[in-house]
Amino acid sequence: MRAPYWVLGYEVNGKLFGKRSNDVFKIDGVRFYTIFEDADTKVLKRLKDAAKFGDLEIMDPNEIIPFIAAQLNSSISLLTLLKRIQHSICSILSAEAASILVHSGDHLEFLVTEGGASGKIESIPVPMESIAGTIFLEDRTMIFNDLMKDKRHFKGVDKAAKFVTKNILGSPIWTGEKKFGVIEVLNKEGGFTEEDAKLLEKFARLIGRKLYSTITGDRMKKLIKEIVLAITSTIDKRDKYTHEHSRNVARISVMLGRKLRLSERELEDLEISAMLHDVGKIGIPDSILLKPGKLTPEEFEYIKNHTVFGAEILSKLKHATDNMISGALEHHEKLDGSGYPYGKKNGEISLFGRIVAVADMYDALTAKRVYKKEWTKEKVLNVLKEEAEKGKLDRKVVEKLEELVKEGAL
Repeated sequence: MRAPYWVLGYEVNGKLFGKRSNDVFKIDGVRFYTIFEDADTKVLKRLKDAAKFGDLEIMDPNEIIPFIAAQLNSSISLLTLLKRIQHSICSILSAEAASILVHSGDHLEFLVTEGGASGKIESIPVPMESIAGTIFLEDRTMIFNDLMKDKRHFKGVDKAAKFVTKNILGSPIWTGEKKFGVIEVLNKEGGFTEEDAKLLEKFARLIGRKLYSTITGDRMKKLIKEIVLAITSTIDKRDKYTHEHSRNVARISVMLGRKLRLSERELEDLEISAMLHDVGKIGIPDSILLKPGKLTPEEFEYIKNHTVFGAEILSKLKHATDNMISGALEHHEKLDGSGYPYGKKNGEISLFGRIVAVADMYDALTAKRVYKKEWTKEKVLNVLKEEAEKGKLDRKVVEKLEELVKEGAL
């Protein structure tokens, strides 16, 4: 029986078949070593009997690499892609860490991935006189097993990343005819070999096109988000009570979406929807939106239309999804039918509408306004839980919000 590509090795009664990795799964006396930390344990359970008899064949690393590269072709964010690349190549080469550097003008940018609720990528400029720069300029895979004697090692990255680099294997990254970066693998016990170099070079060429398109797409998404935020900030400033409100609601909504295990594509849509949840206020006259006193019933009925106006604006965007539109349209709907604009009930309200509703209320109630002091997080949570108990807000979404507050994320 042949093991799937993501099984690097297994160990039975102290005897190792294949190779070890940092991701270990113990199944009925068998230790499986895998490439991914979220390996399918159901598959491993089916393999354990063959492993116990030593009849489980492990794929050669040269065969594994194309499978890994193929798995990276799904629609994932740059943050996730970088982490998967780094984790998988470290497992194959038994290295401590890996990094991606992208060429930018007269230097390379070392991309640092950081975790947290939202996750982010930061870049550190690396001079072309560095080891990575040498690999890029000479356009070849290179091994540096003794950094103590090499003045080209740029220690600025080590300092910023709080990491000590002992040895490096690096290869240029290409997409077709365009060379755009370098992949480095760091700190292998005993040093890197020529066989390691061949594997990394093969890996670098196979991931190049996907990595380049994802980096380019990520930059475009950032530009779009900046434009959206500029629009929403203008709307927020128009209403003096809601400065930074749209940005805050988007941030909280994404955190809730992660807690609810939404896909990366769904999280991207949710972020845009939450950013633009109040965009319809652009259609509300100043005489109503900025009225200092209490609104008349007629005026309040009119201001409710901002949800409909917002949905209409979003529906005219070519790439707007139904989810994006529903978040703007339904963030004032209530599960018991008492909300607006359409008095939708329970299953009629989308998950995006439920999430943005909770995020919107939390930010509005915790914020300081001209007409009220800011409420404590505890008081706001109690109000939201009461609303959930009454059947107005989604209980599960409110529970996830409470988890975020307890974790200190909000």
